[in-house]
Amino acid sequence: MIIENFRIALISLFSNKLRAALTMLGIIIGVAAVVILLSLGQGVQTYIKAQFESLGAQIIRASAIRGPWSRTDPLSLTTADAIADPSRVPAASMVMPETSASYAVVHSGSEFSVTVYGVTTDYLTIEGRDVTTGRFFTQAEMDDYAQVALIGVETVENLFDGADPIGEYIRVGRVLFEVIGVLDDSGGTSDDLVVVPLTTTQLRLNGERTSNGDLPVNTILVLAQDSSQIDAAIEQVERVLREERGIEDGEEDDFRVFSASVIAESLTSTVETFTVFLGVIAGISLVVGGIGVMNIMLVNINERTREIGLRKAVGAQGWDIVLQFLTEAVVITLTGGLIGVLIAVTVAALATSLVPDFSAFVSAASVVLALSISAGIGVFFGVYPASRASRLNPIDALRYE
Repeated sequence: MIIENFRIALISLFSNKLRAALTMLGIIIGVAAVVILLSLGQGVQTYIKAQFESLGAQIIRASAIRGPWSRTDPLSLTTADAIADPSRVPAASMVMPETSASYAVVHSGSEFSVTVYGVTTDYLTIEGRDVTTGRFFTQAEMDDYAQVALIGVETVENLFDGADPIGEYIRVGRVLFEVIGVLDDSGGTSDDLVVVPLTTTQLRLNGERTSNGDLPVNTILVLAQDSSQIDAAIEQVERVLREERGIEDGEEDDFRVFSASVIAESLTSTVETFTVFLGVIAGISLVVGGIGVMNIMLVNINERTREIGLRKAVGAQGWDIVLQFLTEAVVITLTGGLIGVLIAVTVAALATSLVPDFSAFVSAASVVLALSISAGIGVFFGVYPASRASRLNPIDALRYE
């Protein structure tokens, strides 16, 4: 009986292809949206976490809040020394002040705008990076304000066309630097950079001072003892900064302190909220599709009234009629669901191929969920038309024109 009902449902489906396609449209859109949201949503969350973990999950960054007309002092070396005091920030294992600015970097006529970082000898440890060619600068070179630099792999391509840059000179602004090392490939903008001793940038490139004559820094990086100490380290750093910058109770901070993990959690929460919102819209599409299925089933029943009357006249029971039309409704919604899943798989594959380091995977669980929802919609919105068909009087049905 089930096989026969399935065969009749397929015949009905293919005999009215355009009507069936239009009926399925809402189901196709809804199912495709649900599966895409599940796959892309998970992919985006994984991507966000991976990107921020590459910045260092245990790294806390502190910087001054300064607008274009702000008189707020930047952070300074004195502030960094205060944060590095283990009695004041016991949750920190390492502290590194850092400057950063965009400069025109020139070599043999090639000129590119590159971010130049002034750092200490703790850079490799705190940023989790390595030197693939050459070496890093020493503390002695920092003390001597040495004009030495390390560059990223993208900077090597831009300035040297991939040739070995060790021993070559680049001009940053008006200052010549000898290239002594190449940093490892970390991906993204982290490879288009120049790293030089902090002391050299402050003496030869920057030359600025804070209002109290201290040497300024853009950012102070703090490495927490471990991931469980991040929140404690943030609180301790904020307290020290308020004390050092003379901020009274009740006054707003003129600095910000954040970690990659906190931002990642915030963005992940935002993505989840947005996914739920889009999921509601997809759900509405499925409901609209279900109403369309019910409407078409009622039209089918009206067109096939004599057929229903004939079946009942030769002995078909009400349940047989219900099962027949429920099967037709489920076949329509399941077919729409399958098409929606195929569209979702295609979109996920395109997203994975077009976005570097991004992976959108359509899991078996999401496919089963989508098809179950499709079948459920077919049953839910097919019950009323099917029960209405089963209640037709066979004599009246046979007289129907």
